[in-house]
Amino acid sequence: MKIVFMGSSEFAIPSLKALLANRKEISAVYTQPARPAGRGKKLKHVPLAEYALIKGITIHQPLNFNQPCTVKTLKNYEPDVIVVISYGLLLPKEILSIPKLFCINVHASLLPRWRGASPINHSIFSRDDFTGISIIKMVEELDAGPILNEKKIALTNKKNYGDLYSELGQLGAEVLLDTLERPNLSDMRDQDVSKVTYAPKIKKEDTKIDFNNSAFEIEAKIRGLAPSPGAWFEYRNERLKIFKANVREGSGRPGEIVDTNFVIGCGQSLIQVLEIQRSGKSVLKVEDFLKGWKITKGDFVN
Repeated sequence: MKIVFMGSSEFAIPSLKALLANRKEISAVYTQPARPAGRGKKLKHVPLAEYALIKGITIHQPLNFNQPCTVKTLKNYEPDVIVVISYGLLLPKEILSIPKLFCINVHASLLPRWRGASPINHSIFSRDDFTGISIIKMVEELDAGPILNEKKIALTNKKNYGDLYSELGQLGAEVLLDTLERPNLSDMRDQDVSKVTYAPKIKKEDTKIDFNNSAFEIEAKIRGLAPSPGAWFEYRNERLKIFKANVREGSGRPGEIVDTNFVIGCGQSLIQVLEIQRSGKSVLKVEDFLKGWKITKGDFVN
């Protein structure tokens, strides 16, 4: 089976590793182009491109698939399947029709729940009991294709985004391999459109903490954005990122510091800050942070 692999982020790397380890034929890897990074703004490859280059795999990095020469190059590989994982580009109908079988997507949720760019974040935000991996046949509509395979895992209210990202990346590799080794890839089921929910891309404005929400919602938001990009609030004209927090019983006005251990009032209950970071500084446990910066009970954040 000839495979063209498309992806960009670290999430795709375990799946490519697994395919190579199981001697699958990878004809080429497609990723997003290199981007300016760091203070010098030097071009830096996306993580999957760096890995593919180390492995000596041919890579292509088109801006899109609008150019006939780009389409022709892909057709010349004559793939049986195209595997797409966290690529970041929408594939037009012409590309979806190239493989002898079809294009396969590895998606980090139990579809049809959390279609879209940020399923891992939203499963944490919503304090879901379960999440998992869905393997789907790709169609023109985003994340709407029939399901070839899936695997469910339980979610605890302790895992943050980084934890779940790594876990689902590994799980995605396992479920992808299981799917490709099946003798019949025509066995699939349609998604239940009555159960569709969406996970839109996280925007900068989505990362600010609103203390009018309940402490449970805020704690889930903090976990769902940790370690990156990080949830934040402002105090004394400085942005503080929070990476870990606990819900505490009690009440206080939203945004009010009710205890000098950095306990803050919410719309319901209280939030205890546990790990915090000033701009440009290291992440600290709150007790270490407070050794160098005293806060005042009764002050308000934001």
